[in-house]
Amino acid sequence: MPGLISRDHSTPVLPATQERPFPVLSLVGGKWTTFRAFAAEVSDQILIALERPRANSTETLPIGGGRGFPVSLTAREKWVDDIESSSGLQRSRVEMLLGRYGTRAADIAVHEGQQDTSVIHGAPDYTEAEIEWLAQNESVIHLEDLVLRRTLLAISGRLTLEGLNQVAETTGAALGWDAQRKHAERGQLLHRLADSHGVTSLR
Repeated sequence: MPGLISRDHSTPVLPATQERPFPVLSLVGGKWTTFRAFAAEVSDQILIALERPRANSTETLPIGGGRGFPVSLTAREKWVDDIESSSGLQRSRVEMLLGRYGTRAADIAVHEGQQDTSVIHGAPDYTEAEIEWLAQNESVIHLEDLVLRRTLLAISGRLTLEGLNQVAETTGAALGWDAQRKHAERGQLLHRLADSHGVTSLR
């Protein structure tokens, strides 16, 4: 079972040899939620090997949607007011996007507000415009990147066959896929769901 596989990380070192007069540090394991701590550990090891002190720390540096995140209730209300005004979206939608993406929600809200969009079947808190923005801005290469790693559509169990078709069409259009590529990506995702996650059919 995939869930039984340890996601601990380690940094084994191959010492220098006569043929290779420098050590090799390998990064093994890890997961998205610990990548910053892992990176700090690795850089500390390298700094020790180079006998150099750490000049900067990213421990308290906000990244992604954490940058400029409105912490207080007053700041949050103002942030939502501003994005509601600039995007034209309903307040509840802006609040949902803020909770999902942090301050990156501003760009998604403006993008969504510029077009007439449909919700995703089975997951009405996602829209085709939102999927389009993710496909264009989140380094999506394959359909499974978007469905399994950029959204909660699959993990929340709300991915329907109709919804999958919507996501495939929207992603394909955003990335310039032809009909053959969209069909292949859809088939690859269905195979992944069945083979790795035991999902053999969608409603």
